[in-house]
Amino acid sequence: MMMIPLRSRTRLTAIVGPTVFALSGCGDLGGVCTGELRSSLVVEVRDAATGEPAARGVTGVSEHATGVLTELTAFDELRLLGDWERELAGRHTIVLRKPGFVAEHLDIIVGSDECHVETRTVQGEIRVDAGAVSVDPLSFSERLGADVWPPASAGVQVHEDTLEIAGFAPTDCTELRAVAFRHGIGLHVQIEPSDEPLAPCASQRQFEVRYLLPPDATHLLVTNGFAFPVDLFDGVVRPQEDDG
Repeated sequence: MMMIPLRSRTRLTAIVGPTVFALSGCGDLGGVCTGELRSSLVVEVRDAATGEPAARGVTGVSEHATGVLTELTAFDELRLLGDWERELAGRHTIVLRKPGFVAEHLDIIVGSDECHVETRTVQGEIRVDAGAVSVDPLSFSERLGADVWPPASAGVQVHEDTLEIAGFAPTDCTELRAVAFRHGIGLHVQIEPSDEPLAPCASQRQFEVRYLLPPDATHLLVTNGFAFPVDLFDGVVRPQEDDG
């Protein structure tokens, strides 16, 4: 059995709009800078075919020119918000992802005044990937998680030709589901809330999902489709070799 470390993070922060969460810093009242942390950017996502809001199930990452990565997740039907640790003026390269859809790449410049970034609203589109193939799991199970709410996480193990992904994921009083699509050597698995109500209501669930691996290497991306952290695993997996 090959074990691969899980990804987990305890900081769960969304910056909603341009002025949330007071921090030490500067501001712009009467020449004296205020101390709030402002979002560098907000992404509005629409379906390329219909023009309708389509942020649900979309995740992303913004890479600043300095190499700083900021994860993006859906706040409502239209907007993705970032997990900003600090204000980042300058060039951002944004990648938007959803299983079964073409990755959208955006390059934008965020300006600033003498105190803060000037929050940019960016327009993005998603379109169906004609080359992507839906992948059904061998099995999927979920259950109530720990008494203490853990952050989202995913541990990856390979048992011969079977890929196992297990961890925790947040939900909004619905059951979880695993959505997976393969394109070439890439496999994107996303854990996200389903449409099935969960009684009693719970804010997080423990999950385990298994897939059959092809003979060659697979570039596996596991994302959390609801809240932060977004990226749970990104790396190469392959079946175990037969030692016999």
